[in-house]
Amino acid sequence: MRHRQLPVVGDLVAFQADRLGFVAAVQHDQGDMACYRLGPYPVWQLNHPDHVRSVLVSDAERFRKGIVLQRARVVLGDGLLTAEGDVHREHRGMVQPAFHSRRIDGYATVMADRAASMSASWRPGVPVDVHAATVRMTLSTAGAALLGTDLDADVATVETALADLLSAYKLAFLPFNERLQALPVGPFRRLRRGREALHSLVDRMVTERERSAHDGGDLLSALVQSTPDGNGHTARRMVRDQAVTLLLAGHETTANTLAFAFHLLAQHPSVQTRVQAEVDAAGSDDDDSGRYPLCRAVVAETLRLYPPSWMMGRQATADHELGGHVIAAGDLVVLPQWVVHHDHRWWARPYAFEPQRWLGDGDHDRPRWAFFPFGAGLRRCIGEGFAWTEAVLGLAAVVRRWSLRPVPKRPLRLDPLITLRPRGGLWLIPESR
Repeated sequence: MRHRQLPVVGDLVAFQADRLGFVAAVQHDQGDMACYRLGPYPVWQLNHPDHVRSVLVSDAERFRKGIVLQRARVVLGDGLLTAEGDVHREHRGMVQPAFHSRRIDGYATVMADRAASMSASWRPGVPVDVHAATVRMTLSTAGAALLGTDLDADVATVETALADLLSAYKLAFLPFNERLQALPVGPFRRLRRGREALHSLVDRMVTERERSAHDGGDLLSALVQSTPDGNGHTARRMVRDQAVTLLLAGHETTANTLAFAFHLLAQHPSVQTRVQAEVDAAGSDDDDSGRYPLCRAVVAETLRLYPPSWMMGRQATADHELGGHVIAAGDLVVLPQWVVHHDHRWWARPYAFEPQRWLGDGDHDRPRWAFFPFGAGLRRCIGEGFAWTEAVLGLAAVVRRWSLRPVPKRPLRLDPLITLRPRGGLWLIPESR
């Protein structure tokens, strides 16, 4: 990578032009510890699993969330993705019971039913945008399992709001971002529109739950009932922050993972045939994700090749020495899964789709943090178990009914925003088995 830093914006233009290519080229040119500038921010790109462990696990107290998630507080407030310190620990403790393994087992039937309904809506030989389909499916599942709410009538609202929020990612590193957010133009206007739509939807759900005093055994009921009386606006805002965060984080990344998994199976018919044999052997009504080791391996390999969280960000709160360099307080740190998950030092044939890596046939000598799709340490994604179960059961439901093949002249294009998504949809052709 050879380009000149520009005044004020630094490497931001080159980064925005090709984000995945930029982080890969930086690692190639500068090695495991790379340094550049995005807007006003010095950035350290750390490309070694030992660095991942340091920033996310052993020395995590020296870092806070990165600039992108700090900016996301305008929408997510003090939800689990954005809260820091004691607030994060308190809120995580409140939400944690909803993601206990026994509770997730109870969600499995909902997950399998929603996936089967999605699959039943397809028609043989008719191309389908599997990303749009999985977004609707996972949103419906998150609404039913986590919030005890039927969101089918609100799918368009959430999808539009999410698109508005993701569009603001490109602006996160701009100088004077906080002041620019007040401008009534373009992405800033869409950001406010998305925030208002989501807050209005969740406020309606919370009000309905408060009025009914119904405990559906879901997370929203637990949040509403655990909020002490008399806290007024602060209590309502806390419930809304958690509900909005879980509504978005609880569906979007799993939808992306499933869409990419279907794409990979369509590109590799022999693997698809093996997956179908596993699902057929389990029976038609099995919603035990543990019965599908090959499906889980496909999901793991998808998370490696197309990690929904393609780059994690942190900001140093104190000077931190690492690899003979000093990361100064205030500097940004990025940990790119896209780079580490494709590093030939840890992964033989790093760009090949080989689910057998995860079934005992692969190389298990790689460092622990060469694979971190859900982060690591105390801030590791609280919904990881939920996501694994939904992805495995969703995969099984589709291949049980369909064989998937690519749509000619509709190649996959990647859109790395806050999450890694397919750009312009991901179209496949389902054929009846």
